[in-house]
Amino acid sequence: MKGLHRLLVLITACSSNYALASDQPTTPNFNLSGNVALASEYRWRGQTQTKNDAAFQGNFLLNHSSGFYVAAFASNVDFGDEAHLELDPFIGYTTPISLGNFRPTLDIGMLRYNYVGKSDLNYNEYYLKMIINNALNDNDSFSPSISYTDQYGGKATRQNIGQDVNNWYFNLLYTTPIAQTHFGAVASLGYSKASQAIYGGDTKDHFIDWKIGANYNYKPMNLVAELAAIGTDLDTTGYSETNKKGVKTAAVLSLTKSF
Repeated sequence: MKGLHRLLVLITACSSNYALASDQPTTPNFNLSGNVALASEYRWRGQTQTKNDAAFQGNFLLNHSSGFYVAAFASNVDFGDEAHLELDPFIGYTTPISLGNFRPTLDIGMLRYNYVGKSDLNYNEYYLKMIINNALNDNDSFSPSISYTDQYGGKATRQNIGQDVNNWYFNLLYTTPIAQTHFGAVASLGYSKASQAIYGGDTKDHFIDWKIGANYNYKPMNLVAELAAIGTDLDTTGYSETNKKGVKTAAVLSLTKSF
């Protein structure tokens, strides 16, 4: 998934509000937030999930003042099989912690990659994130994260490889406003490490993905337009031209409405 950086922004905001409020007596309450987005392409860890076509996506977050939350991500997908809808539920917990002069938010949880019509692809992933606000500049956010699954690709991968595949994913995400404007910048670097050589044409057990982009926030309508370069270093030996395009660096344009 995939749109997870959008959900992370939502969680960051809600967690920050909780951290500030936790110094004062409050009654437990829930907060519902989310966004919908139209993107020129759906990229997950640098790889297309829509055969380079457009995607309509949504993120929804129900956050409790205790730090617990449930969330969901939805998007159309196209893998050339029966799967046309991805619907991923999350459950997790956030809490502020102290690290010297920093007071980051710790976010731990589990998500379920769920592909409607193609359940053989479904699997669980567990994640741990550190969300550091105002790391280098006012209102910026630095978020290192680690994700793990012991059934990467679900039953489909197990049937193809002959055994379950473990996969670790490490990511560094940084977002920041640009000076006193409505513009901002985002950069992400990820590293995937599997227990088997499953990635690329000349298969390896690891690959790198990246994203670098700029965005504009139109606050009166809670709209964010973003243009980003997203790609991977996957080997494309034996790939069709379409599949090569799906992992090579490409420009992705998105328009997101928050509520």
